[in-house]
Amino acid sequence: MQETSERSMPKISMGIGSLLFTLLLAVMVEPRFAQVLPQGYAIGAAAIVAVVFLLSVALHEVAHALVAHAFGARVCEIALTVYGGHTTYEGPRLKPVRSMLISLAGPGTNAILALVLSAFSQSLTPAFMNSDSAALLMVAIACQFLATLNWALAIFNVMPGLPMDGGRAFEALLRASGVNSARATIITGWTGRVIAVAVVAVPLLLALLNGTYPSPIWIVWSVLIALSLFQGASQAIAHARLLEEADMLHTSHVSREVRRLSNAATVGRERAYVERGGLYVDSDNVVLAPGAEVEQAPDDYPVHAVLTPLVKASVLEGRPEGSDLLAAMQADEAPAYLVRNDAGLVESVIFAEDVARALNARG
Repeated sequence: MQETSERSMPKISMGIGSLLFTLLLAVMVEPRFAQVLPQGYAIGAAAIVAVVFLLSVALHEVAHALVAHAFGARVCEIALTVYGGHTTYEGPRLKPVRSMLISLAGPGTNAILALVLSAFSQSLTPAFMNSDSAALLMVAIACQFLATLNWALAIFNVMPGLPMDGGRAFEALLRASGVNSARATIITGWTGRVIAVAVVAVPLLLALLNGTYPSPIWIVWSVLIALSLFQGASQAIAHARLLEEADMLHTSHVSREVRRLSNAATVGRERAYVERGGLYVDSDNVVLAPGAEVEQAPDDYPVHAVLTPLVKASVLEGRPEGSDLLAAMQADEAPAYLVRNDAGLVESVIFAEDVARALNARG
């Protein structure tokens, strides 16, 4: 769906929400640490967990970016948000296996971090036993808790529903097995909706069965995460349905005839064409339309003198059809697109508003 662009450094951003998440995580875990650590060290362990977990999320996104870059894509943005993060990239249409590798790079990184943090925590245990140091215990407990969080992040992200990484990998697997791309997205999007509901429902159900109640902070946080997941899945489904409609879209249905403007063309020679509103395109790919004065113009009047510029158009390469046409338009947004024939000559123009009107009529 994307078109290869020149390489540049990606935009890296961290929203205020990610900082609020870091603070909230520290507040949530500090009481647990206070059960086994002195108060000051409990706060220290909570701070370590919050900061390193934010770093873990960042490394998760960097892993996506590095693998995408290795497969020839241009990474546009790496962003940390209140719900985690996301990485966007542009590039050639990827084979399913490569899409799966990009998707699973993030969870794989968290699994590796979990193993490293767990090993480091265990390596501190003998030193703590010998020195009885509260500082060493603080670091060991924080690292072990971080290992658990990274395992949770890895496992959660490989769930087979959008917008999780596992959903994208499952989507690529479905495409590899022959499922239509839009249909694969709809399947994984609905799976993501089910997972979003389960994020809230399952913990509440388990708590009720055990006769306990989750903390208010946990309930609010799980609801926010579920809403974010549900929204992401719904957006993916809506986009897939748009692509399904676009598969029925053909260039001939939404294009208009256009002629290359020649300085030698006169109104007399082109009168029939210009009087029915025929379009022209100049050497700068600007689309022009005849004005109201055409009927009064003498035959020897130059055509370009009665034309009015409409829009500057981009050129569609390869005469794409259906969803490929829509994808090409999304990759290079413009008000109009010139279509070439097999000889490489411009023969028609597609206006973005005509495509939107056709899709709305189908929807």
